[in-house]
Amino acid sequence: MKRQPGYRGLRHTSNREALLGAASDLIGTRGLWNVSIDEIVHHAGVAKGTFYNHFKDKQDIAHHVALGVRQDVRDRIARFKTINPDPAWRLSIALTLFLDLAVHSPKKAQILVTMLTDVSDVGAPMNARVRETLEAGLSTNRFSFRSLDSAFVFILGIVSAGIKSILERDIQGDTPELIGDLIAHGLIGLGLSSTDAELMATTARDQVRSASTSDQS
Repeated sequence: MKRQPGYRGLRHTSNREALLGAASDLIGTRGLWNVSIDEIVHHAGVAKGTFYNHFKDKQDIAHHVALGVRQDVRDRIARFKTINPDPAWRLSIALTLFLDLAVHSPKKAQILVTMLTDVSDVGAPMNARVRETLEAGLSTNRFSFRSLDSAFVFILGIVSAGIKSILERDIQGDTPELIGDLIAHGLIGLGLSSTDAELMATTARDQVRSASTSDQS
């Protein structure tokens, strides 16, 4: 029988979540260096000492916020995993969800692209699924690239630069088109034909949009 946490354990968890929520809101809006720990604890409604029970400093809490954001996106990607085994399609879904974050959750997207210090490490645990997708695409001749590291950095650049571009522009009607173009160019860079890449990008966008609509209904 699973033991339920006591009151102190529940409060401990609640305080940590409150701090993460406050950091996400403040840092996502104003940037890491324009927010103080005092402001985070005030926004969270906890004592300053409580902050240091959970995090070392601002960079530490921002890093954990970013990890949480990335895990949320990974969980959404997993929902599409069984629909189509094609590595190109699965990569298209992942790129769509990460880039779409800048449109629908700009605060989280801003933290994501600036705070994940291990994001470029192809061997990092958080990058395992992207690595597996690239390897699967290469082994089935769906993708063509010289090295896994270079392919990973290439895809990472599309995500990072794409999110920054969307965040820096006004949200306009052409944003979905920009996201589709970025995904298509990424797939072309991995060896797909222009026609195939555009089809994958469009299909992924439609699947994500359909799933979002279902979630809201």
